[in-house]
Amino acid sequence: MADLLEFASDPDETPIQISTLICAIEGNPSDAGGICGALTQTIGEGELIASFDPDLIFDFRAERPVIAFENGAMTKMVDPRLDVYLLTDLEGDKFLLLKGNEPDLRWHSLAEGVLQIATQFAIEKFYAVGGLGSGIPHTRPVDLLVRSYDRPDPHHQSSYMQSVGFAEFLVYALGTAGLDTSSIMARVPFYLANSVYAQAAGAVVTYLSEDSGLALPLGDLERVADIEGSQIDTAFADQPEFSKLVASLEEDYDTDGPGSAFIIPTEKKDEIPSADEIGAAAEQFLARRPGRKRGRHIKRDT
Repeated sequence: MADLLEFASDPDETPIQISTLICAIEGNPSDAGGICGALTQTIGEGELIASFDPDLIFDFRAERPVIAFENGAMTKMVDPRLDVYLLTDLEGDKFLLLKGNEPDLRWHSLAEGVLQIATQFAIEKFYAVGGLGSGIPHTRPVDLLVRSYDRPDPHHQSSYMQSVGFAEFLVYALGTAGLDTSSIMARVPFYLANSVYAQAAGAVVTYLSEDSGLALPLGDLERVADIEGSQIDTAFADQPEFSKLVASLEEDYDTDGPGSAFIIPTEKKDEIPSADEIGAAAEQFLARRPGRKRGRHIKRDT
């Protein structure tokens, strides 16, 4: 493990207790809509805490290094990476971010390394985020598939098996070690799977912020999401078959709905709350002060 995991500094010299570790693995089959890249760009870079040796976890023929060329000269090479960063949310609370490329090799050893980091920093919650290409239209609200280790959802009545990416592999592996682990996957229209889908990324950040208690910034995601639908329609304006496809997906969605397994985090109530609901909300608000606050969706000034 010592050869696989390298800390940027001696972790014993900085005994920080952090409750949350977020995993955002870019470019893997479970990142439709560029959810992970959008999230990591929105929440910022942070301080490098630890790295996993690329030579030991990547097949370089499958995940090739990228070289920059300037006027015929090779000036820079970027290897595939898997690193852990320390970040601070908008209210000053710290959290860890595991980000990079999906590894090809040594998944079990990597899980042991991530568990070592989680133990070192007293991590209590682990989240994996991503996107799933699905037969849903971009004209309907984004919904999320939230799954946890050994914590069944009473509204999700089904049993099945499927192959998973590295992020959800970690949800299971770290869950068996006693951490509270969950994956948050946004459903993305299959025709946008290879694009950045800001509406879905914003829904993931919103849910993650609420569930973890972190005040994560939405940055430009809200602004982009507001104009995204019209941009998509404009891009496909000269393709009448696309309009037919969207209309068919809308009909299926409106008939069947998202299904009980999926959460719509942006859904809002139209009715006026009752006195009991107002009182309960006030009690929840007061309970968060002066201690740790629940997550708020604060848009960063641009």
